[in-house]
Amino acid sequence: MNFINPTTDSYIFLGRIKALVLICFCGVVIFFSTVHSPFLYDDAHAIEDNPYIKDISKFQQMVGVQNIFNRSILLFTFSVNHEIGELDVFGYHLINILLHLCVVIVLYFLIQNLLIIEEPKLIPTFHKLPLVVALIHLFHPINVESVTYLSSRSSVLVTLFYLLSFYLFIKFINFKGEEGNKWKNFHYPLVALLLFCLGLGTKEIIVTLPIMAVLYLWVKSPQKTFNKFLPELAIILTPLILYLLYRYVHMGNLLVIRSDPYSYMTDRGLYILTQIKVLVSYYLIKIFFPINLNFEPDIRLVSGIFDWTWMASIMGGFGIAIVIFKQNSTLLKCAFFWALVTVLPTSSIIPLKQIATEHRTYLPGIGISMGIGILLLRTITLSRLLYPTLIIVLVIYSFLTMKRGLDYRSEVKIWEDTARKSPYKSMVHNNLGTAYLFKEELKEAQQSFAIASALSPSDVNPYINMGHIHARKKEWEKAKLKYDLALKLGSNRSQVFFNSGLMRLKLKQAKEAIPFLLEAIKIKNHRPLYHQELGNAFRTINEYDLALKSYRKVLSLKPTHVEAQNNIGVIFWKLKALDKAELEFKKALEIEDKSMIHKNLANLYIAKKQFKDAIPHLKIVISRNPSDSRSRNLLHIVKIIKNTPVE
Repeated sequence: MNFINPTTDSYIFLGRIKALVLICFCGVVIFFSTVHSPFLYDDAHAIEDNPYIKDISKFQQMVGVQNIFNRSILLFTFSVNHEIGELDVFGYHLINILLHLCVVIVLYFLIQNLLIIEEPKLIPTFHKLPLVVALIHLFHPINVESVTYLSSRSSVLVTLFYLLSFYLFIKFINFKGEEGNKWKNFHYPLVALLLFCLGLGTKEIIVTLPIMAVLYLWVKSPQKTFNKFLPELAIILTPLILYLLYRYVHMGNLLVIRSDPYSYMTDRGLYILTQIKVLVSYYLIKIFFPINLNFEPDIRLVSGIFDWTWMASIMGGFGIAIVIFKQNSTLLKCAFFWALVTVLPTSSIIPLKQIATEHRTYLPGIGISMGIGILLLRTITLSRLLYPTLIIVLVIYSFLTMKRGLDYRSEVKIWEDTARKSPYKSMVHNNLGTAYLFKEELKEAQQSFAIASALSPSDVNPYINMGHIHARKKEWEKAKLKYDLALKLGSNRSQVFFNSGLMRLKLKQAKEAIPFLLEAIKIKNHRPLYHQELGNAFRTINEYDLALKSYRKVLSLKPTHVEAQNNIGVIFWKLKALDKAELEFKKALEIEDKSMIHKNLANLYIAKKQFKDAIPHLKIVISRNPSDSRSRNLLHIVKIIKNTPVE
């Protein structure tokens, strides 16, 4: 008969509670200063201007959670955020922080269960490893980008699904090995499979999970064979094979990203060589020495196979591998494989425009955190030195993390920091200029755009943004020339076509503006502003039917668009349908009580000789703008006509 030691069990339980409280408290303290950081860079199209997240009730219709190739699960979390707080950044950051804490908590329990595969003689040394690894990953400065840059939620969320799925899988394997428990916990792999599918709808990196599961079966087998685990292998590999086949059928190529031309254009061989350099000379160094972190590292493709940078990197990588495999720690070797396997899909196989980004290290960094924790515990043989050393490391990490978090509090600040570290990267200066432009610091913005265009003369973005500056200054002709130049250089963005058309409207060239506005709408039909300005162009050239069609399209996209509703009234007035015009103006007034609409109604009533009805509207206009002499004169005339005493 087996007896449970209540004292021991209570001690373990209490220890876990203390660990979880410590993790949560530290996580909140470290990252709470970032909850008001603004939307940055890709957040514009991922969140701010993403039509798929605007209405959660239509999410299934527009996206469909079953469509795993558009990261539907990730989009759904953004949609929930938008439903609760629209574009209030606090909610988005809060979810990111909570996801990071959940990752760390699951990691804590995962490491506890992974200790079973460690060499027996090392297990007493590693009894603190779960907490050490969890805290390292929680505090590590390189994870700031993944947690704070909202578009990087995909990295954190997929890691959570990854760890949960792997945790349930190894729980199932460990239980299965116990006598009398064969297939008793079959719900574990079923839930793990569900989490794997959710991960596929978040980020494709989860396809590496079956590899890690197979590795675990190999390590778990005393004979280093899979004979005992054939059913488990089937469970692991079948969903992966089905996913890859499904992806191949729908996308035609597993090794490119259809939406990213860079994936097609880049020399795959050179890209792989470059990524070898990135893995060792950037990612690994930044993980071990997390200083001078860079939002947009300036790393270029290597020149060829004889490039000394990648040769030095691969030699360094082999050296690290040899040192690791000479160690007798099974967990250390597994940590190495974890880091290597999980970084490969986005950092070697598939070419991406951004050669290196720090959020790609979030999932692989768990392997590195394990390695750091193992080395730390093995190096510090005297237990009395463990806690002081760990505290020193974590204090340094926390200081660097909070300091890095402050860089994200302002879009200008993060891009100024990036420009200092990547001074020869055109895109960085362009984004810095955009941040200045948003702050109405036009002189600084113009300087940044000039640097960006000098570094990359064929890049359309600086010219587009210089067009924005000229537009802000009401220099319509200069703005038009910049937008047209961007179009000639190959830009096919809706915004550029729209701005080219808008500048022509400003220059009284309505007929010439229409083709540009139509092209913008062809690209992005969901933007009310595009249809509004198209309606204005048609109205200017007296194409009233087409103008009405455009304004009604605006209202179908945004029923509260008061300008479109008012303009419909204006058109009916021009068509001499005064009663219809009156009705449309009143509808506009119901949307928003604006002086412009009161003016239109007053003028309409005067035209209909309903002078009495015009008076209250003129009074409202004058009360809001006493200097409006035209409205005062009209009121004076109307009162004379009505024999009303003039005030």
